[in-house]
Amino acid sequence: MGAFVSTLLGGLVQDPYIPLVFHPDTKGSQIILEESEYIATRAATFHDGIVFSNRPIHVNEKVTLEILKEDDRWFGGLRLGFTSEHPSLMDSRDLPPFACPNLVKQGKCWAGVLPDEYVGKGTIVRFWVNRKGCVFFRVDHESGSHLLLKDVPVKRPLWAVIDIYGRTKAVQLLDPSRPKICTYESNQLELNTAGQNESVCRNFCEGSSIGKECVVCFYRKANTVMLPCCHAYFCFCCSTRILYSSGCCPLCRQNVEKVLRVSAWAEKGIPAKWLEEVEDSQPPPRQKLNRAHAPETSPS
Repeated sequence: MGAFVSTLLGGLVQDPYIPLVFHPDTKGSQIILEESEYIATRAATFHDGIVFSNRPIHVNEKVTLEILKEDDRWFGGLRLGFTSEHPSLMDSRDLPPFACPNLVKQGKCWAGVLPDEYVGKGTIVRFWVNRKGCVFFRVDHESGSHLLLKDVPVKRPLWAVIDIYGRTKAVQLLDPSRPKICTYESNQLELNTAGQNESVCRNFCEGSSIGKECVVCFYRKANTVMLPCCHAYFCFCCSTRILYSSGCCPLCRQNVEKVLRVSAWAEKGIPAKWLEEVEDSQPPPRQKLNRAHAPETSPS
């Protein structure tokens, strides 16, 4: 079966659209990437949180981030910019602790500091570079854009640089064209396949490959289900790539409407009792920024 699936997915890397995620290998020493590579978290301290995009960013393409967590012990927040050096050619061990000014001073990197009023939890930030080499940013509750830096050379490929610094603890890359992915708690929620009969659902619950090896990458655990066909042989990363390429299940060639991501409960083999469907994930409600905080230590 592995050879069959690999043949069907052979053209994935040639797909004209590559989802924008964080570079999986080159990152700061304190960075932890979620399996999907959309979420990056700084584990400790206030520095060593540099991450890159997995692919070059087009001129005027907006890189969109949501701040998921903050740590009020520190001052300052995100640093944003671009680099002309391919992240795959960098050694993570050689990355400096700060994008500004350390990485900028090394050359081939241009980055600026996001003002403190824009680094609160729940803030959505978009930044991009125009044809004149000016980098702008915009936040979701404002209509206008702000100049962050300029004189970025745009005649060469540019990868996004994000420094998860200071108050900023975790960020998520948002992509409006990303397929709809739902999360289901396997011990509480129903596998609602929108048209599948009871026997198909029963077969899924009894013979699921959840928790076994993904048949595409042979590395990660299978933790997603294709809907409406209910095939569950793929990890989250491979399922996402399938949606971005053919949009069809590699096993039955049926169009995929949704990807159901099963929780860790199911991965551990705990029997499932499906009760109801969880709503699609939405950004958390905006929280009022708390400017009054006393950090234990303030980074320079």
